[in-house]
Amino acid sequence: MLKKWMVALGMVSVLMLAACNDGDDEDPADDEQMEEQEQEQEQDQDQEQDTDDREEDTDQSE
Repeated sequence: MLKKWMVALGMVSVLMLAACNDGDDEDPADDEQMEEQEQEQEQDQDQEQDTDDREEDTDQSE
């Protein structure tokens, strides 16, 4: 009888620990892809800002 309770308690503990996993199972490649996309977006924004600055400079010189 005690052995059954110990096995049941062990199974419940394992299931509970599996359910409370902190999410480290994510693929690290996904993180790298997200970082690359963010860098591309920042570069695009920088280029757009440079283009806007040049247009303002040309407008002011006229």
